[in-house]
Amino acid sequence: MTEAKKTIRISSKNIHLDDGSTAAGVIACTPGEPLQLELGAATSADIVLKDSAHVALGRFDPHVHFRETAIPTREEVAKHGPAETNYEILVANIQKANALYTIRSGCLSALKGGVSVVGAMGNTPWGPVGPYRHERIQNHYTEQAPIPIVMWPRMEPGAPAIPGHEGKDFGSTFGGSGLTGQARRDMFALWRGQAVSYHNDQARTDETITEFKKRIQPDDILLHHEYFNGDTVLACQAETMAIAKEAGLSSLLARHIPTGPALQQILDARSVMPYALPAEVGLDYVYWCRERLLTQKRETALINYRRPAHPSREDQLSLIEITRDTVRSGDTSIFFGTDHAPHPYAAKAFKNGLPGAPGTRNIEHSLQFYGELSQNYGYTPHDIDRLASINPAKHMAQFFDFPFEVGAMANGAMANLAIFEPNAPYQIDESELATQLEDPHYHSALAGEAKLTGRSLFTVSNGQVWDVQSKPIPLN
Repeated sequence: MTEAKKTIRISSKNIHLDDGSTAAGVIACTPGEPLQLELGAATSADIVLKDSAHVALGRFDPHVHFRETAIPTREEVAKHGPAETNYEILVANIQKANALYTIRSGCLSALKGGVSVVGAMGNTPWGPVGPYRHERIQNHYTEQAPIPIVMWPRMEPGAPAIPGHEGKDFGSTFGGSGLTGQARRDMFALWRGQAVSYHNDQARTDETITEFKKRIQPDDILLHHEYFNGDTVLACQAETMAIAKEAGLSSLLARHIPTGPALQQILDARSVMPYALPAEVGLDYVYWCRERLLTQKRETALINYRRPAHPSREDQLSLIEITRDTVRSGDTSIFFGTDHAPHPYAAKAFKNGLPGAPGTRNIEHSLQFYGELSQNYGYTPHDIDRLASINPAKHMAQFFDFPFEVGAMANGAMANLAIFEPNAPYQIDESELATQLEDPHYHSALAGEAKLTGRSLFTVSNGQVWDVQSKPIPLN
């Protein structure tokens, strides 16, 4: 006998509507069922929120690096690649990656930050390359995850495109595939007529990072931020846009845009390029800049680096302003992404004076980053809803078959909600989060930061209500 699905009714005086207004009412959430919205209702509810709490659309984070992947059989590797690989070594590498950060831990982190749906990068030991491997790994994530995950296909030279999807180019990534020149052009050509995204973080063309360090001798905290500066990002974006034009793509998404000039370059190119140019703004870049890093505790600052690196204060302010003005203009193709990168602390350690894996754990603190924009830069709740929920949901829906409409606070839409107190003070406790998120390697670049605001209460993903005030727990 099938167990009946439990409906939870949530009452609030601050429900964020799609037009930017707020209303009182009751929202009914049932696992796997669409949203039921009763505005102005005074009916009974299972959860009655405080007047200080808000109900917004669940956040869609299109840029998350998980580590887990499916373990292929020997026959699958022989047939679908990678070619000339040692099967035992491949499996050992997969098992090592899977042990460091699981799909479940990543999903708990997302839920903690009010994120209902994520898009996962394919930089795993057996990546989603080509139609078979992509479907195999997408199914693995769908089976293992308590929230929906869109697995982005990984592009590699010679690998066929996946029609109707958005390929992820790691060829622009310093420390990743490292593809340049004709190899990258040939790879893009395979995706003619399709959508592609890329990391805009190539190295300098005339100097290695080791040579740069010897010449400039920057503080270790600022090494990446001075080497991967605004010029390298602009050069990478310009090169990639030219390759995309030559290849005849339908869309090219720049990921984790770090500066105002880099965002402006994308916006300016829209009038001359024959393809769509959506823009993903790196969420932590609106908080961290080089000047702010220098005021952070040294042991924390040394793990808080990126490729591309954090902007100068001037470039950060322009990024914040241009992003706000662009979304308020009605632009539907600009949105936030965290680039949540859950490498263990040891993987980030400096070796021979150079840092290890870039990026930080970010997704669980999405709400606190939004608080920075609201408290200090005048972003409205609707600005955040557009950048964090509506726009990324519509972008991701082009490439994934969600069960109901996404990015809409309406009857019949997918029941994805972020419920939070926006002005509540927040303090990070790394040991507590390690337990709550089932992540023994947990560390945060925000540890010790004062005056963080925003407290997540509940996150709803496809109708399932999670209490996220401590360890995320499903209530229905």
